[in-house]
Amino acid sequence: MTGTRGIRKTTGKPRKTLLSGAFLPLAVCFVFACAGAAMAQESPPPGGQISSIEINGLKKTKLPVARYPLEKFIGRDAETLDLNEVEAVIRDMGILEPEAVELADDGGGGRILRIRVREKWSLIPFPVISLGSGEMSFGLFVLDTNAFGLRDQAAAGGLYSPSGWMVMGMYNYTPDRSGGLGWSAGGIYNRWEREDVDRHDRVYRRYTTDTLRVFPGLRYSFTDHLSGKFGVSFTTITVQEKVLKAPDNAMVLGFSPGLSLRYSHWDGFLLSEQSASLEYTFNAGLRGPSFHTVELGGRYEKSLLPGFRLNLQTGAAWTDSSDPLFEQNPKGADILPRNFSARYYGSFSGGLEKYLVKFRFGTISLLGSWQIVYSHGPVLGEGVDHGPSGGLRFYLSRLAVPALGIGAAYNINSGLFQFAFNLGMGF
Repeated sequence: MTGTRGIRKTTGKPRKTLLSGAFLPLAVCFVFACAGAAMAQESPPPGGQISSIEINGLKKTKLPVARYPLEKFIGRDAETLDLNEVEAVIRDMGILEPEAVELADDGGGGRILRIRVREKWSLIPFPVISLGSGEMSFGLFVLDTNAFGLRDQAAAGGLYSPSGWMVMGMYNYTPDRSGGLGWSAGGIYNRWEREDVDRHDRVYRRYTTDTLRVFPGLRYSFTDHLSGKFGVSFTTITVQEKVLKAPDNAMVLGFSPGLSLRYSHWDGFLLSEQSASLEYTFNAGLRGPSFHTVELGGRYEKSLLPGFRLNLQTGAAWTDSSDPLFEQNPKGADILPRNFSARYYGSFSGGLEKYLVKFRFGTISLLGSWQIVYSHGPVLGEGVDHGPSGGLRFYLSRLAVPALGIGAAYNINSGLFQFAFNLGMGF
């Protein structure tokens, strides 16, 4: 009522004021609509195919080396692209840490896959420390996991423990694309007091050996995931101190063809791997009889939720050699002593892993598993062991080297409990 009376008491000017008041918001809306339309035209379309790849942040790494594993995304539909898949490929190289992965307009209706990376510290002197139940070893290695910026691996160093010492050197040339031929060469020399133990960690054989091993080889990538290899090795083992049931000296020339298949996935916290490998070796006896060896390995890691994954691992090995020098410790079997050896074995491990803390320098995770191992040897006979294993892992984001870990395992069959601390060692 008050507003109506006010209008009736005025003449002329109030009508202009009313029209101006109505026109002003319309004009503002029109301006914003035009601006919005202009911004919509300038912003990249939601779809389109990936036409090119742009990588920023490289210093040492050659561009073709970093670019090739990512070229498989060219031609992909940008709208359905999983950026975590892109991150998995970058992290799987082992030398780069992704900082940003995004899509940008290429000006022609397509999209640019734009990536900013940070190179890991690849050339470093790295300590190796391993502490276990009654065992310890210390070493220093100089590693270059990105030699000459080509993603080649080079290493040289040594290891010492109360049981002996070891020196080694190796170089591995990695082709930057499928269909490329890679090669490797290396050598190792050690003097070691060997103790073969049973599942209760009781020594039943002890002797000291001098071992020289040289191992050149070739590797061929059939696809991004499937590769084959052929290695040649020369091994000579001289038994120096025969304390308890020591074997004789041995010298063999090995020929080892093999195949491996590998995929990976990044869930934002943990890099998961799915892989399988098969390797056969014919060992021609230069001193002693010839024999055959077959090794299989498999790993299946699946992210159930971001930072929470299923870990499955299996391994097996068989040899027809009766020489204890060529028996093997079951891989992936933390519940057995480190010096346990068998002529052939089969192992399975299943468990879960959950990240606890993620920060700039890496990720700490907690994991647990249940392990089952079947083994057979000429002295110990057949046996099946099982039990839990678990611990903490620290994945270093800036170092292109293995992780740090603390773990424990319990063998239900033998009652043996073991503790282990590893820095710069495999798990």
